Amino acid sequence: MLDIVIFGVGLSAVVLILVLSTFKFVRPGFEFWPPPSPTSWQHTTFRILFRVFFFALIVLSFLDFQYGSYWRYVTGGSLLVIGFGLALRWTGFLGWRDAFGEATGLKTEGPFGWSRNPIYVASIVGMLGWVTVVASPYLSILLGIWTVLYIAAPFLEEPWLEREFGQAFAEYAARVPRYLALGALTRSAVSSLELKLPPVLIVLLAAAFMYWCAVSINHSDVVPLTIRVVLASGLMVIGCVLLAKALHRFHEHETTFSPLSPSASKNVVTTGIYAYSRNPMYLAMLIMLMGWGVYLGQLSAALGLMIYMVVIGRLQIVPEERALSEKFGEPYADYLSSTQRWFGIPSK
Repeated sequence: MLDIVIFGVGLSAVVLILVLSTFKFVRPGFEFWPPPSPTSWQHTTFRILFRVFFFALIVLSFLDFQYGSYWRYVTGGSLLVIGFGLALRWTGFLGWRDAFGEATGLKTEGPFGWSRNPIYVASIVGMLGWVTVVASPYLSILLGIWTVLYIAAPFLEEPWLEREFGQAFAEYAARVPRYLALGALTRSAVSSLELKLPPVLIVLLAAAFMYWCAVSINHSDVVPLTIRVVLASGLMVIGCVLLAKALHRFHEHETTFSPLSPSASKNVVTTGIYAYSRNPMYLAMLIMLMGWGVYLGQLSAALGLMIYMVVIGRLQIVPEERALSEKFGEPYADYLSSTQRWFGIPSK
């Protein structure tokens, strides 16, 4: 019974926010959101109603919690933390005064460079996670209305932003989408990870993903375990030998071993195994992962190999090649044209 009462309180608060916010379309000149000033009754009323609504969400989460599977908690919890974590961080970046309807400045950089409303987008992701974790019908209804509010809010705010910032906002709106520029977001996220993840960590994550695939998408064993162990051991040995040769060649040329600082390299290594592969260390890791996949004995594990090649290529190899090209110029460009990224017979 208490959960119904709390649901009614939360529903009343959010519906009242929705009605007051959209009443301007019925009565021109009426303003509620954004509020006309920080001291207005609209500003005070909105903050009170939103706090009542949020309090109802928290209480309902405990009263109407539905127990479920471990994966529901992991997936939902991750979305909840990531979504609301980013929303809080970006609200701080925007400024709390601006977030509650004051016009202290127009933000166009950072997350506002790929979305005019990144806080709303992140919050919706958090709400999806919240619903997944709690699985309450009452909570789902309230969060669904909150989602509608956040989708509609830009249409209420944009006329106000046009009045406050004029041509600057018009140019910004023409350049940046209202909700999400997925391509720009992806490029920004990927760029921020370039040369940040140690290749060993990428290998371990790929190996873990291969194990998960082998367990989740499996078939009966086709190759006996003994044969798999022998083949896997052979691939592991080949990978270790190749890695040792590549490291030794770096040592001979007295260049950096750190994969996260390619610009610190003193020389371009092009001899020995480097005449057949520009990235023998990453090739060695790939061969080791192949050995792990053979041992697992499931075709689904091959997905991890493809993910490893894509991730190590985009986050490590591409920025490495860019940094080395800038530092060594034409000699490195010649090496790029004559030697394969993974493996091949030298062209000259």
